Amino acid sequence: MRYHLNEGQFDIPDDGRIDRSMNVLAMPDGSGTTLVVSRDTLQTQETLEQFVTRQMRELTRQVSQLKEVGRGEVGVGPAVLNLRGIELATQFRQNGQALYQRQAVFLPHAASRNVLILTASSPVPFDAPALAMWQRTLESFQPRA
Repeated sequence: MRYHLNEGQFDIPDDGRIDRSMNVLAMPDGSGTTLVVSRDTLQTQETLEQFVTRQMRELTRQVSQLKEVGRGEVGVGPAVLNLRGIELATQFRQNGQALYQRQAVFLPHAASRNVLILTASSPVPFDAPALAMWQRTLESFQPRA
């Protein structure tokens, strides 16, 4: 299997491995909003909504004071792609500090069971400029052929 990443590609065994890699894009000084791209796979017969519910249940056990503030449908990429996902707004405490997150959970290819999760994380609540950046990021998604 050919495995692509921003810097290049590898040939790896095609033996059922699941891509659970993460890409973290942070400011050098740790300020501002951090973007994280992570990957997972739907379980057999699992819908995207069931996946999100299962992940939230697991996170509730791992994260202190996790609060789901909102959940709804979100468009990802140009409208012509008609790519839909689930957007979550959460807040919690980590190492004594409040964290605010927006997540978009979606299938980048309709026939795939591979889930892509884009997370924006900030130590302060999302203001209008941060929400605009989040929306621009979602709208800019282009799936690989």
